[in-house]
Amino acid sequence: MMLLPQFDKPVHDAQRTFRIVLSALAEPLAPLALPVLPPAPQGLLPGTAAVLLTLLDQEVSLFSANLPADTNDWLRFHTGVRLADTVADGDFVLVRDGETVPQLASLKAGEAAYPDRSATVIIETARFGTDQVEGCGPGFAAPRRFGASALSAAFWADWWINHARFPLGVDLLLVSADAVAGLPRTTQVTEI
Repeated sequence: MMLLPQFDKPVHDAQRTFRIVLSALAEPLAPLALPVLPPAPQGLLPGTAAVLLTLLDQEVSLFSANLPADTNDWLRFHTGVRLADTVADGDFVLVRDGETVPQLASLKAGEAAYPDRSATVIIETARFGTDQVEGCGPGFAAPRRFGASALSAAFWADWWINHARFPLGVDLLLVSADAVAGLPRTTQVTEI
């Protein structure tokens, strides 16, 4: 088996991608174009591959329910990530497009002294829109409308519970084929 390559310039490309991911979390619900897209292994969108190559390393674990074995091998080879056995054990939780988002309360939420020890959920979506919620809170100059094809009304109800646990809770990154949007736990949403 021959593994696909990762970024052409691994350090430089990961740094550029990391800046976009940070900007996406600093300006929630505003999809930003990813600057570099690596060849994506089976079962991942190119945008997801870029985000995973940027965020994963040997210090963290990833849970994904149904990634192909070749894709798990690709991730381990290029990032050194450990694969978590259960969704509750993942530092990062990947939900591929079409999969059900787990209950956010079932994921690592951090501890009172260390709220940063929570999970980050990466959700693939076919498209972004402006038709589901209006968000406000830190990072918003004005309320912003948002939607993602992968998110249901039940997800947004679950998001309210996650938001209410602040400073505990999880943060989300929504990723399309070529863009990323952040949804930090500080974001308040109202359904449209």
